[in-house]
Amino acid sequence: MVIKPHDLLEIKGVEDLICYSNIPEWVETALTIAPYVVVRRARAPEGLVAVGVRGSMRNERFAAFLPANQIVSRITPEQLALGKKWRNYSKEIFHYLERVSELMNNYSLMWGPGGSIGFELASGKETVKATSDIDVIIRFSEGFTTQLAQDIKAGLEIIPVHVDVQVEALEGAFSLSEYVVSEGKSILIRTMDGPILKKFDILTF
Repeated sequence: MVIKPHDLLEIKGVEDLICYSNIPEWVETALTIAPYVVVRRARAPEGLVAVGVRGSMRNERFAAFLPANQIVSRITPEQLALGKKWRNYSKEIFHYLERVSELMNNYSLMWGPGGSIGFELASGKETVKATSDIDVIIRFSEGFTTQLAQDIKAGLEIIPVHVDVQVEALEGAFSLSEYVVSEGKSILIRTMDGPILKKFDILTF
């Protein structure tokens, strides 16, 4: 099983987590309601996965590690995109996600929803708020040129809600908005060892 950042992992409960600080009370409450953690972009000791727990408030985020053998199930952003469960939701933001889906599929991209909208689709727990953005993850491929990125960005700007797109490559993740103007410039790459600035033409994908 290849586990990647943004994957959502179902666990049995808070007792599965390994951490080096006191666990806040809200963590146990959150995992009782929705026993899912998100894979963090961080290195972990062998046999462990770096994960994060999200609570009901924006400032409720807790970093921990999870033994890989304690994973009950794994849901990727791509699986959420294929499942299209948002069609069963009445909130307006899920209708906008359908428009995002149509745009991504028009360009035959490997993609999926992340953030609060992805968490709600995976866990069934109401997470999305009226002020929520749509977080999207795109898997980088050789044909993903800056021109294609510009076309996608233009299509997303028509949608009346902010869509934040992270492009995932082998070396790390970068913002679609930065990539569209990256020619000859360094952009911020979020790697397993922290953020770095690097010119796009010397990245490894």
